[in-house]
Amino acid sequence: AVVSTQSTGMLRLKKSHELEVGRGEAELSGLQQKLRDSQGVVDELNKECERLYSKMTINEATMENLLDERKLLQKSVLDSEDRLSVLSDEKASLSKELEKTRTTLNEIAQEHSHLLYQQEKKNNRKWEDDAEVKFCKACFKEFGVSLRKHHCRNCGAIFCDECSQFRSSTPASKAKVRVCGPCNKELNP
Repeated sequence: AVVSTQSTGMLRLKKSHELEVGRGEAELSGLQQKLRDSQGVVDELNKECERLYSKMTINEATMENLLDERKLLQKSVLDSEDRLSVLSDEKASLSKELEKTRTTLNEIAQEHSHLLYQQEKKNNRKWEDDAEVKFCKACFKEFGVSLRKHHCRNCGAIFCDECSQFRSSTPASKAKVRVCGPCNKELNP
C-alpha cells in the first residue's frame, strides 16, 4: 500500500510534470512563433529604414543641388542687377547725348534755314546797271574819270576801288574775286 501510494504519487507527479512540460513546450512554441513574427516585423522595419535612408540620401543630394542652384540664381540676380545698373547709366548717358544731338540738329536746321534764306536773297540780287549808279554804295563818293566803278561779284552792287578791294571766293566762283566789305564779312565770318 505504501508502494502503491508512492507509485500513484509518482505517477501524478510524472503526469503533472508532463503537463507542465507540455505547457512549457506550448508556451515555448507560442514564444517562438511570436519571435518569428517579431523577426518579420524587424525585417520589415529594417527594409523600411533602408528605404527611408535611401530616400533621405536622395533628398539630401537634391537639397544640396537646390542650394547650389539657389547660389547660382542669387549670383545671376546680383549680376543682372549690376548689368541693369550699367545699362541704366548707359541709358542716361545716351539720353543726354540724344538731347545734345537733338539740340545740335535744331541748330543745324535753323542754320540751314538761315542759309537757304541767304541763298535766296543772293539769288535775287541783280547786277546793277552802270548807267544808273552815280555814287559808291559804301562811301557815297561820286564816280567819275578818276573814281572808277567796280561791281561786287557777290551782291552785284557797284562800289569804288577802295570799298571793293577785298578778294574772296563766292558761291558762284571758287576763284577769289572782287567783293565789297559787307560781302567779304559775310563770306569770311
